Amino acid sequence: MSVAVIEPEVPPKLERKSMLLQPAWPSAFWGLWSLTWRSQLSLRRLRLLMVTLSVIPLLTYLTVDDERIRPYLHWVIDFYLLLLLPLYCLSVCGGMIRDELQADTLGFLTTRPMTRAQFFLGKYVCQIVWLQILGAASGILLLAAGFGREIPGIAPFGALFLGTQFLGILSYGALSALLGLLNQRYMVLGIIYGFVVEMGIGRIPTNINNLSLSRHLRTLLANNDTVLNIYEWSPDKTFLSIIIMLAGALTFLVVGAVVFTFKEYHHTEEMQK
Repeated sequence: MSVAVIEPEVPPKLERKSMLLQPAWPSAFWGLWSLTWRSQLSLRRLRLLMVTLSVIPLLTYLTVDDERIRPYLHWVIDFYLLLLLPLYCLSVCGGMIRDELQADTLGFLTTRPMTRAQFFLGKYVCQIVWLQILGAASGILLLAAGFGREIPGIAPFGALFLGTQFLGILSYGALSALLGLLNQRYMVLGIIYGFVVEMGIGRIPTNINNLSLSRHLRTLLANNDTVLNIYEWSPDKTFLSIIIMLAGALTFLVVGAVVFTFKEYHHTEEMQK
């Protein structure tokens, strides 16, 4: 004799209320952003942040003589934009998921009512917004050092520099987020990528150098006459470089979202060095 199980019907009003309890995407993003800025603005991090933002502009001001534009550009472009900025993006965005694994909080966050892809993209947006704020502050301090040393043509260069940095942070951040998902030692992986692609393939005078993000940064900066005269970079196909950098960032994010959706990460394995 079989017994029929009758499931109670949920009243329409209760069903609508339960649907309202599900946080929308903007609410979930706001929660991730709150976690991000609270962790970044702790007292210990603020001290380190102040030192980090002031060191390079201070060194630039102290080591560059008045109206000496060539050494100034070496600090701003060669050392800061093409070296330090990609490494900093790698350390921040590369560890945005790995840090949660190390802290054993990823399992809690991914059980929230959002997909893994949404979580990955939300974390990226939060980290990129934070990086853009830091990058803008650091860039303004570098330009202030240039004004203090009376570097000629600093105003038109400054606008181009900040815009180029904005695109660089977007692209390097997306690439770093993907590298962080692929391997636990993402810093090593990123340095290898830098040597092979950025410093190797990016300097080959053929179309294959389009794979290098730094090559497109140099193309954008070459639209400044002073940079063009000193570095002799080509400003040709500037619009194409912008499209490639944006498309590259989007591609890295899509691949990263797919990887994070299907790849399982285990806390015990991540804690092993």
